[in-house]
Amino acid sequence: RGQKLLNYLGDLVVNGRSVQGALGPVTPRVEPLLPKETPHGAPPKGLKQVLTEKGPAGFAKAVRENRGLLITDTTWRDAHQSLLATRVRTKDLLAIAPATAHALAPCYSIENWGGATFDVCLRFLRECPWERLAQMREQVPNVPFQMLLRGA
Repeated sequence: RGQKLLNYLGDLVVNGRSVQGALGPVTPRVEPLLPKETPHGAPPKGLKQVLTEKGPAGFAKAVRENRGLLITDTTWRDAHQSLLATRVRTKDLLAIAPATAHALAPCYSIENWGGATFDVCLRFLRECPWERLAQMREQVPNVPFQMLLRGA
């Protein structure tokens, strides 16, 4: 029962009331909280530029030669699915994207696709998943994107 209530509340916050003839005040829209200091200017170069400029072989070489820790951030996929009941809108991701591009520039990748993200975009959020990916790439041009893919 708790999961059903959480799903209902998530749907209500994102999409508003969907019941015909519903009474009461209009569902309030929640604005995302942004970091106090939003970075200005282009984000620092990252591994995405290495991949674009030097191709897969150059990318693999840069990874092998890296002496630091290469991290994949899973926030945009896993928190979306696990913590926030599959209701993270594209506009919320785009609002935080400039800060993400700066903060995660040294990362190996951002895992932002896979699992239920495609289904959620279409079924619950009523958004185009392909437009979401394109808009995220525009805002985060410096970190490679990664997909979670499961097989049988």
